[in-house]
Amino acid sequence: LIELGAIVCVPNGGPKCEQCPVKEYCIAHAENLTAEIPVKKKAKARKIEERTVLIFKDGKQIAIRKRPAKGLLAGLYEFPNLEGKFSMAEVTEYSKKIGLMPVRIQELPEAKHIFSHIEWHMTGYEVTVDELEKTNEEGFL
Repeated sequence: LIELGAIVCVPNGGPKCEQCPVKEYCIAHAENLTAEIPVKKKAKARKIEERTVLIFKDGKQIAIRKRPAKGLLAGLYEFPNLEGKFSMAEVTEYSKKIGLMPVRIQELPEAKHIFSHIEWHMTGYEVTVDELEKTNEEGFL
């Protein structure tokens, strides 16, 4: 039945009743309602989240971190990021707060990533730091 819904009786295209092995039992076909049935549910609006992505670099080393074991992208690795849209001054302050000394900060182009239910609007910064491995309090890898 799943294959019928995916290939034959599709809500976003013309139904292929001539290929359907169960059309003799189909009420929509019998009552000539194949243009109205099946009804596709309206997609829920995506939640938009502002994120600031930080690419901390020390020479050839780049910091990453592991996401929590539960939730969106559970257990995957990512660049450190913060909720909200941070300015360059706020990124500098955050870097110092976690024990990193920014030598140079470069703003990166904005980007967007769309999940099924969430949309991330991302601002990025490449932050060149001194002694990434020894000083960060966040435990970045």
